[in-house]
Amino acid sequence: MRERYHRALEALDQDVVRLGALAEAAIDKATLALVENDAELAQQVLDGDDEIDALFVDVTKRALTILAEQAPVARDLRLLLSIIRVANELERTGDLAHNIAKVPQRGIPVGEVKHIGELLHELAVAARKLLGNAIDVWAQKDAGLAANVQEYDDTIDLLYRRFYKELFALGSDETTFEIGMNAALVGRWFERVADHGVNITEAVQFYVTGDDAYLG
Repeated sequence: MRERYHRALEALDQDVVRLGALAEAAIDKATLALVENDAELAQQVLDGDDEIDALFVDVTKRALTILAEQAPVARDLRLLLSIIRVANELERTGDLAHNIAKVPQRGIPVGEVKHIGELLHELAVAARKLLGNAIDVWAQKDAGLAANVQEYDDTIDLLYRRFYKELFALGSDETTFEIGMNAALVGRWFERVADHGVNITEAVQFYVTGDDAYLG
């Protein structure tokens, strides 16, 4: 019985990593679709969101079932709570990829505006790097690496501020209201991708240390 229980925990852990890979791939595709204003690639992101949602629901249901049936304590309890939190962060990251992909899917060329396209791409690359590192932290359960990822978030905050300064400096002859508003939304969504990555690392810190401060 205990062996089956630990196999179930391990399978859940592995599926969270798989969910992370799906979220990473969605962000990659959404970024490329945005840069190239590729509606077909954007549609692939929209179509793939169902797979992310289905795996998220499956992982969450299995984790809750184990909580209800096994009443785990200590480290196992922290692992299950962390699995639920990380799965939620990754599902929301998939939603952000979906939102980003809607922009090129509607043919709105935000990536073609002066320096804005370059800054958006730079922000996207940085956010994707942080997300990938956060998923690695989860896979390794390394609280020390978690702190490094959180420090990198400062770089993304600086990029985000630069992006907004450039965006609001544009004149009305350089872009349209629709493009400007969508560019602002996309920048915010990439910044949120990084935030979800940071939350994943905090879940790892909670799991490893048991410190409730990382639950907030």
